[in-house]
Amino acid sequence: MCKTVFLDRDGTINEEVNYLHRPEDLKLLPMAAEAIRLWNDHGFRVVVVTNQAGVARGYYQEADVEKLHQYMNQILKEKGAHIDAFYYCPHHPEHGIGPYKIKCHCRKPDTGMFEAAERDCPVDKAHSYMVGDKWLDTQAGARFGVHTALVGTGYGRELYEEVLRGHPHRNPDGGQESRSDAEHPMEFFGNTLYDVALWTLRCEEYGGSAAKAPASGSLRRNKAMTEPINQLKLLIQRYPQLAPIEQQIHQAYEILEQCYERGGKLLVAGNGGSCADSEHMVGELMKGFCRKRPVPEAFEKRLAEADPVLGPELAAKLQGALPAIALTGHPALSTAYLNDVDGLLTFAQQVYGYGTEGDVLLGISTSGNSKNILYAMTAARAKGMKTIGLTGRDGGALGRAADAAIIVPEQETYWIQELHLPIYHTLCLMLEEHFFPV
Repeated sequence: MCKTVFLDRDGTINEEVNYLHRPEDLKLLPMAAEAIRLWNDHGFRVVVVTNQAGVARGYYQEADVEKLHQYMNQILKEKGAHIDAFYYCPHHPEHGIGPYKIKCHCRKPDTGMFEAAERDCPVDKAHSYMVGDKWLDTQAGARFGVHTALVGTGYGRELYEEVLRGHPHRNPDGGQESRSDAEHPMEFFGNTLYDVALWTLRCEEYGGSAAKAPASGSLRRNKAMTEPINQLKLLIQRYPQLAPIEQQIHQAYEILEQCYERGGKLLVAGNGGSCADSEHMVGELMKGFCRKRPVPEAFEKRLAEADPVLGPELAAKLQGALPAIALTGHPALSTAYLNDVDGLLTFAQQVYGYGTEGDVLLGISTSGNSKNILYAMTAARAKGMKTIGLTGRDGGALGRAADAAIIVPEQETYWIQELHLPIYHTLCLMLEEHFFPV
């Protein structure tokens, strides 16, 4: 029996594109890969069930659908996630052409695709879920007999709020109100796919019971990833004004965790007070922050072999490090580049020299429009690096350019900087707890 998460595709995993079929038009939604990876890591079979009326209408071929799905899995695998199986319906009862114009059993809200998945692996319905951004997705899941969730990406939030207008006591931002009528079957509403993934894991902790599972809150501490989440919840408790950007912070953490898991490093850059923040953050990552970080026993032995006298002293005093470089701390290089070439490109030059594919650049700019940071971001993308922006106000160009943008909801520079510090401290704590467990 397979614990299965059934996922709609467009508007749930990737951005809604009218009749998407070209790989170059595919863009994953924020936190989608992280959600799928979470399900992968917790033993769920992840299955896509998608209506593809574009085939029925003759806009593209079934081979195009299969090619797109292969490309989607390729992108997901680069992020440590994967889809186990894809099922699609190429029919339409009214607008189909030729053999595709039929009233089929596979088109959602009917359940043919679910039944096909069950033939390949029997579904444990008590521990399985259907997630989508339309009511026809949750209707199909309910008919098949699995738990259902509506996600607030794609059409989800608009549809949910239409229903809520008839129920003024319901809170569209709470992520905890459910509907179980035939037209709007839903046991949970989540703003992002990652929110839904966390809810499904909470359900599993309560024996697969959606009724007993809390709509929000940390998972139990027997999961390796709960300590970082607890640190983030603590940050929000201390700074409630950061609640609207909790997911932005978690997305940045996921990028950093994946980077370090794969042996990468972090480059950090900023100007003025953000220059000081860059150095500060690197200091917390490169040595013990709030935990002891003893060197591994294997390295301790190599130190003793390298020098029987100095080796034991080094082993006792060296601390575990998460590789990070502040691009602000190289005055000879910076002033030479300023004098010889262009000072605005100093950070970009260092990204080009230090950065490798899989590394991360964190750019700090209170306005989001610092040109030297934006140049560095462009160089990082060209190197195949992930990018994080730490900014404020409306995010500026940095908020649009970064893979993950943490946009502090303040306007004044010093207020923005006051909130930047607890955010990057929390990121450092989350990383330390993950990589240096007690």
